[in-house]
Amino acid sequence: MIKRPAPEKEQMICIICGFCCDGTLFLHAHLSPGERGQLPEKIEENSYSKDGKDYFRLPCHYFEGKCKIYDKKKAEVCSEYRCQLLKDFAEGKITLDEAQAIVREALNMRSEIMQQFKSISDSHQRIFFKQLLRELGKILELTPERKQVSMDYDLLLTRCNIFEALLIKHFSPRAEFEKMIMK
Repeated sequence: MIKRPAPEKEQMICIICGFCCDGTLFLHAHLSPGERGQLPEKIEENSYSKDGKDYFRLPCHYFEGKCKIYDKKKAEVCSEYRCQLLKDFAEGKITLDEAQAIVREALNMRSEIMQQFKSISDSHQRIFFKQLLRELGKILELTPERKQVSMDYDLLLTRCNIFEALLIKHFSPRAEFEKMIMK
């Protein structure tokens, strides 16, 4: 089976986004049966098995603002994943300009969240969004029950929740968003 690149206009959305590759949406990506051992080196180095299934850890080490192996052999999931934004675009529910505006808004929001985390945590370590959520969870776990975390952390957590809702609405499968709002 020959893998074809995504339609050109979809690529224009993906190129400015990268949330599925950079640790914003996922901690890992699924590998198809039999892919391990035949993947690019950095994906192989970050692959693992759990409960009989194969994965590789994200962020992808081939993603540096954009995919460095886009036109080369890579994991099947890299070519097959379609976020809800791409599906909505393909179905004509949104225009290219609207899709790109949503991505830019999400990128700006994430950037502000990351800056806020760095300033209140005094961390200069490069961190991705899913990792930031884990760090916030650890901070909250370590805070005694009767003592509140600082207002800065509360505000950051609130911004993270809003950002996650945006991610779920536009970048996760529609069913996940509908499940969240139907509760």
